[in-house]
Amino acid sequence: MRTVYEVVSQEVLPCLRALVAKKLIEGGFSQKQVADRLGLSQPAISQYKRDLRGRGTGVFVDYPQLLEDANAIAKRVAAGELSMEKATSEIFATCSELMEKE
Repeated sequence: MRTVYEVVSQEVLPCLRALVAKKLIEGGFSQKQVADRLGLSQPAISQYKRDLRGRGTGVFVDYPQLLEDANAIAKRVAAGELSMEKATSEIFATCSELMEKE
């Protein structure tokens, strides 16, 4: 069984970043602005935008609540209410809670 850290780093965080990037782009930010805000490269943002990276994964099938939480967090990051670092902490906490219930 994989640890919560493996699941989050390999599956959940890329999807969260993609959700945030798309919400920021929809809000009028350029790919460069999104990259700067999230601490990523512009090519990474381009890949998120084109669904080449960070697509929904199987973890969301097993834990649909996690997708809802990720969307809510993405909206807060896009609105500037939450930093990406804090969002990552919230995602780790949510995943830990969900996986402990197993």
